[in-house]
Amino acid sequence: MKSILVAMAMIISMTFSLSAQTGEAHSKNKGLKKEFYQSLSEDQKAELDDLRQVKKNHKSDMEATFTEDQLAIINDESLSKRERRKALMPTLSEEQREMRKNHKELMKAKNEEFKSKLTDAQLEEYEGLRKKQKHGKKGKRGKRDH
Repeated sequence: MKSILVAMAMIISMTFSLSAQTGEAHSKNKGLKKEFYQSLSEDQKAELDDLRQVKKNHKSDMEATFTEDQLAIINDESLSKRERRKALMPTLSEEQREMRKNHKELMKAKNEEFKSKLTDAQLEEYEGLRKKQKHGKKGKRGKRDH
């Protein structure tokens, strides 16, 4: 009985420790983003804000075309972001797929344009933030630098 209580106490303490570490990593990353944003010139800030606005507009435009079933998928809190996307993709109409494709191309071009206006140090920091944002600490799975 005593060993079970000790084991339970260890598990609980490990859980709290891990959640505290996750919170610390999140706030550290948020601080890095803020630091990066502050290092930008006014023109660079405006362009980054424009990128964010284009992304928000696309999201609302896409959601305006969703059927009830698609809305149910994206509003399902029991699914992770990845699971929602995986469930949503097969339900997209041809027009929605075209919207998504066009948006992806537009964002790629705008992102390249934004990156071309960064200094080498800013570019390195920006790429590091984007990598962390997309892939956490692991980086791309299955990709290796040769």
